Amino acid sequence: MLDVIGRLTTRHVLWLLPAWLALLAAVAAGRPETLPDGYGPLPAGVPGAVGAVLVTLALAVVLRSPGAALTAVAAAVAVDCLSSGLVSGLGLPEAPAVFAYGTTLASTAMLLHRFRERRNAGEPAAQAIVTALEQVGGVVATSGAAWMAACAALPLGAFPAGLGPALALTSAVEMLVVLAFVPCLTAALPRLVGWPGRRRRAGRRTVLNRLGRAVAARPRAWTAGAAALIAAMGAAGPLQTREPPPFTVMAVAGVLVALVVALVLRSLIAPVYLTAGGVLIAWAAGTAATRPGEQITVFLFTLVATVSAALLVLARVRGAARTGRDPRTCSALAVKYAGPPAVAALLAAGTLAGGAHEVLAGVYLVAGGAALALVVVPGLAAILGGRAWWPDVASGDGPPPLGPGQARDQGNPRDHGHHGEHRDHEDHGVEDAGELRGLPEEPWGATRREMGEPYDPSLGSGTAAADRRGPGARTRTRPG
Repeated sequence: MLDVIGRLTTRHVLWLLPAWLALLAAVAAGRPETLPDGYGPLPAGVPGAVGAVLVTLALAVVLRSPGAALTAVAAAVAVDCLSSGLVSGLGLPEAPAVFAYGTTLASTAMLLHRFRERRNAGEPAAQAIVTALEQVGGVVATSGAAWMAACAALPLGAFPAGLGPALALTSAVEMLVVLAFVPCLTAALPRLVGWPGRRRRAGRRTVLNRLGRAVAARPRAWTAGAAALIAAMGAAGPLQTREPPPFTVMAVAGVLVALVVALVLRSLIAPVYLTAGGVLIAWAAGTAATRPGEQITVFLFTLVATVSAALLVLARVRGAARTGRDPRTCSALAVKYAGPPAVAALLAAGTLAGGAHEVLAGVYLVAGGAALALVVVPGLAAILGGRAWWPDVASGDGPPPLGPGQARDQGNPRDHGHHGEHRDHEDHGVEDAGELRGLPEEPWGATRREMGEPYDPSLGSGTAAADRRGPGARTRTRPG
């Protein structure tokens, strides 16, 4: 379904983009009150302007593209305009703007980061859009479904009638814009979103690369430390307020989110640690809000934002596991490559939560979300392997480590295609997945082809030129 949307968008962009712009213009002209006032959810004046600039700069730095950051902001404004017009037209109460802006910025950052990855790997813009939708669109749809499910718990509390449906409609509009309008805008302006197109030198040790390697090397210690931090946040919640948010609403919202994640992932284990961590972080952020009416808003927003970032990292772990890598290498790769969009999403959501409500709430969201997505999820995956998303173990635990000079049996070439290339390896992943030297499970200085792993042009060799040479080609490695 998502690949169909991508192909239709790229083929018919010349009339789809004008249709989208005409729709936005019609809503703005018919209901001028739906236009953003000031800086969206941020307060007017200098504080709001500073917050808006910080959000945009954070997206530009993490995504390494000012054009991608502006595209994400444009998508958020579109969601706010369309959802406000729809909600007011149906006579429902106005939904908090932080939901529309925060979730849209996070989802768009995830999608555009994947698009830029594929463009830097040498894919044409049209195919890069389809690939990004296939891989990140599922996370966006799951987050939106979890958001709508959590809204079903609002009638259990003393909230305005119709607030749950208003938030659910906002979520539906957000999914439509991110999965349809953003690809359309990207297809029309690929150079803007892809600029600057410089590719980082293969093997460069970024902060997230080092973090992924550290978590993979000592997963139990890192996971225990991050879990203790998240538990401490949850324990601090009751100490921050005399009037905590309604427990029933939070518990039901957490259960509903867990059910959605379980159905999508076909797993009983992953929803437990994803939702449990998200609820503890959201509890701390919600109780940091001083006004009782805002507490449940911050709780739901934080819950969805943290679970979404964790889902993105888990998706990359599972994708790497399907190529036959061992669990620790999969975890390190997931942090290295899914880490930047996850961090961008958390920074955007945390800045908006801190600016619209309380600064401490934003701190909890960013710190707790990073601990869950970048440490707990890959750490548990490194410890448990495929059992981390049991019973859906299609990705498996990976084959046993190879010794130097050993090659993995590729089976009958007719079963895999030319030179052992897997026909079902359509899950485009990271470009230089073979660059994690130093992990115990990977021979020193070896490339994937020298290790006998199946060739995947998207999980390739470290350079787009080497990927274009195709399977079977040898890639030179540097010692050290």
